[in-house]
Amino acid sequence: MVRHGVTDFTAAGRLDGRGGPDPSLNSEGRRQARAAGARVRALIEDNAAPVITSSMRRAVETGAAIAGMLGVRAQIDADWDEQCFGDWDGESVGLLAARHPQELRSFREDPHYSRPGGEAHVLLQARVLAAFERASSAGDTVVVVSHRKPIVTVLSHVLGIPHDRIWRLATTPASLTVIEVGADGGSSVAFVNDTSHLR
Repeated sequence: MVRHGVTDFTAAGRLDGRGGPDPSLNSEGRRQARAAGARVRALIEDNAAPVITSSMRRAVETGAAIAGMLGVRAQIDADWDEQCFGDWDGESVGLLAARHPQELRSFREDPHYSRPGGEAHVLLQARVLAAFERASSAGDTVVVVSHRKPIVTVLSHVLGIPHDRIWRLATTPASLTVIEVGADGGSSVAFVNDTSHLR
């Protein structure tokens, strides 16, 4: 799993979920996407591995860079989209923490909490884990390009981490996380948040 490269929203610490402004990668994000593509190509034995991206622009652009390095065309699966933050889309997380600390605490701790027009974690979890199941059965190696919340949702599922603690998992922009799925359906995490290719 690869998190998308940075956008101006990412750099500013602003939320950008499903249904939000949907910005493109900035110049640094495009550099990160190319670096992530080179790292993925070096890691996998099958350079024709399928690449699946969310439908959001920054993931599509990152996925296209990776797919180009592997000589394949990326496929879009919107179930890998970032969580919809409703009326918080476009807002600075720092400002939300200062002005709405109780609501932000509820968002982070209560899986059923959602903002007006937004999506609760339990709904995101259902679609992301369905997408993970599809990707896990799609081939020996599959590259998924997505967003922070979907990636940590898969990690929390595999590791048994409660929802209120998933925020402790780091997934830096353009980082790689590898999950190995066995023939018996069991999963293990090989590594998380690898950013060695960005140095």
